[in-house]
Amino acid sequence: MRISIFILVALTLFSCTKDPVMGSAPTAADAQFSYIVSSTSANVIEFTAASEDKQYLWDLGNGIKKQGANIVGEYPYAGTYIVKLTVFGQGGSVSSTQTITIDQDDLSLLNNPIYNMLTGGVSGPGFKVWHVDSAAVAHIGVGPDPESAAGAIPEWWSANPNEKPGCGIYDDSYVFHLNAFKFDMITNGDVYIHNSLSSTFPGSFQNLFDYTAPYTDQLDESWQLTEGTQNSITISNNAFIGFFTGVRTYNILEMTDTTMQLQYKHHEGGLLWYLKLKSE
Repeated sequence: MRISIFILVALTLFSCTKDPVMGSAPTAADAQFSYIVSSTSANVIEFTAASEDKQYLWDLGNGIKKQGANIVGEYPYAGTYIVKLTVFGQGGSVSSTQTITIDQDDLSLLNNPIYNMLTGGVSGPGFKVWHVDSAAVAHIGVGPDPESAAGAIPEWWSANPNEKPGCGIYDDSYVFHLNAFKFDMITNGDVYIHNSLSSTFPGSFQNLFDYTAPYTDQLDESWQLTEGTQNSITISNNAFIGFFTGVRTYNILEMTDTTMQLQYKHHEGGLLWYLKLKSE
């Protein structure tokens, strides 16, 4: 996974990007929001931001994040949820929260296409196990960040089938549960990490250009879906998926019932990593 020094230097010097202009600095009033219960279900809530011409990120408190001034939240399970709206402007960001209460379960709301593909859905066993697809070309790969004109592909390097045997990645399992959006990372004792992270993993050793590191199973974590122009999955705490580059949010490039292709960043910037997985 070695990248030429020339490419890295050029990337550092010439790949600067500008933040989007989003109007004036947001105020506390901009972050206020209202909500109503949908006429379709008492478990569906319609949220509206008080401001205009900003960028909006909602954390619905149920494992889902969404973007936009007007969004709909679905709450399959009864409970109390803290909803957080963060509004971004040219001068920074500001947030507010409100608490909503859902009185009863409505499991029909779990019939979400991404939920179904990722976990098997309400008609399945309630979970699905995923692995890195070691037999696929480009099951691990890397390209520039930001993407070049070539698009979302690992244009700098991609692994051939079974190119990383014995590195601690092919025997790892990632279990996505539908109930409470639970996530289990089963490592079988070790993981594969980028060489720049070796000092933060005690006992790691060099293995085929990067590092294998001792790592225990990370159980009872959670996964969170962010829906928007680009759907993504975020994994909680110390769990992660596949080759570790220091981040835990993964853009979903493609997904079927049995395959998944993800794109994710590098902790130092400048690189976009790619990962292919298959389900059991």
